[in-house]
Parts: sequence; structure tokens; C-alpha cells
Amino acid sequence: MTMLTGSFQLLKPSRECREMAVLAEIGKGDAVSQRGLARAAGVSATMINAYVDDLVGRGLLEVTGDTNRTYRYHLTDAGRARHEEIFRQLSREVFELYAQLKHDLRAASGEGNQESGPAAPEAQSA
Repeated sequence: MTMLTGSFQLLKPSRECREMAVLAEIGKGDAVSQRGLARAAGVSATMINAYVDDLVGRGLLEVTGDTNRTYRYHLTDAGRARHEEIFRQLSREVFELYAQLKHDLRAASGEGNQESGPAAPEAQSA
């Protein structure tokens, strides 16, 4: 999953969304670079270190290798479960947002206030 890339001003990714993006990127393969993780999460390469440290500390991620050029990232079972949990929550919220916007747009356009009345008169032929 990639982060929102449009010109969204009101829909900014939360820390959980960024966490999900990091977990998803690592789930694609362990040879991803820190720069690749940063790009996927929409944060700076420096900031991604804090995310990786947090994920390792919480047991969601394991890192092997001696230098940033040889690091390999591995999702733990808990990391895979966390990714799925965030994805389900995000999906629920997106569907709720869609339903609310749909309702509000119908109400604003007057569709929600119209009752079923008599059909419009048909054109009569001369």
C-alpha cells in the first residue's frame, strides 16, 4: 500500500497509516532500503529510523545485517497481524466516510428530502 499522493489537505495519514505502509512495504520483500520505506510511508529517510526502532521494540519487526546497506527487514507474526488490524480499521473508516459523504451530498442536493409523489404528466400527442 502506498500513502495518499494527491493534493489532499484534510486527509493526512496518521501514524498508524504510516506504520501500516512500512509493514506492507516490508511484507513485499526483505531487501527494501530505508529510503524505500521512507518513500512508502511518506516520511523522511531520517524519520524512518524512529519507525523501524519502534516496530522492532514492539516485536513487530526484526532487522538483520550490520550496516544500512546490508539490513534486511523481517515481519514477525505479530507484525503481520498488526498490518492486517490497521488495514481492517482503515477500510472500515473509509467506508464510513464514504457513506457519510454520500448521505450528506444527497441531503444537500435535496434528493433525501423528496418524497415519492405523483409521476410527472406524460406528454400528450396531438
